[in-house]
Amino acid sequence: MTTPAGAKMPLPSDVADRPWYELISDVAEPIEDGMQQEDTIDHVNPIIRARYADDPTVLVSGPTAVIVYDSDTPGSVISPDCYVVFGVDTEFIRRERRSYRIDEWGKPPAFVMEVASASTAARDLGDKREIYARIGVTEYWRLDRNGEHYGEPLVGERLVDGEYERLELREETDGSTWSRSEVLGVDVYHLLEDGFGRFRLRDSATGEWLNVLGEERAMRIAAEAQIRELQAELGRLRGDRLDSQG
Repeated sequence: MTTPAGAKMPLPSDVADRPWYELISDVAEPIEDGMQQEDTIDHVNPIIRARYADDPTVLVSGPTAVIVYDSDTPGSVISPDCYVVFGVDTEFIRRERRSYRIDEWGKPPAFVMEVASASTAARDLGDKREIYARIGVTEYWRLDRNGEHYGEPLVGERLVDGEYERLELREETDGSTWSRSEVLGVDVYHLLEDGFGRFRLRDSATGEWLNVLGEERAMRIAAEAQIRELQAELGRLRGDRLDSQG
């Protein structure tokens, strides 16, 4: 069952107000090897957030925010490293809710990303993948900077008839690989530099590399300043020309 964009499915107050940690019997401790994920998460998530910063109908969250996919069933909680939901009231959710509840809004994330570490890889490849397919996540992406935990650095999958099918992985002459997220309109690149892997995101339509919001603003300010300098120089040249003609 789905609802129109921005519509809310009311939940009983005792369900809507229950914190997510009361839905499970054992809250896991933070993982010991979280530093293996940190650089990639801290790089990719802000870029995706910046892409939708001006759209109040797109919720971008993770890795600390959880998804409750069945409020009536204890244990129905999952926490991706990044997820994106389209057509919801982001401000209301962030202000009024402690977590994103699929049964309240009637729609699962369109995009989910997991980043590899030694302690999380097996679940990302197994239980989590099955849950994402079952709840209807359109695209499931796995990023592993050096390919040591998932067995490959970059995999994007799309849900087709309830099963995930791999998106095409393309290779460039420099050894970089990339795949296209149709739901985000973004090409996700895995690059090797000095033997270390890293990820970059490119707008599929324009071909422009995407940056975090602060970087985009800085680039825009620099470009505007350059335009003003060119305009001032053009003005001086025109003035000199008029003077010479006079």
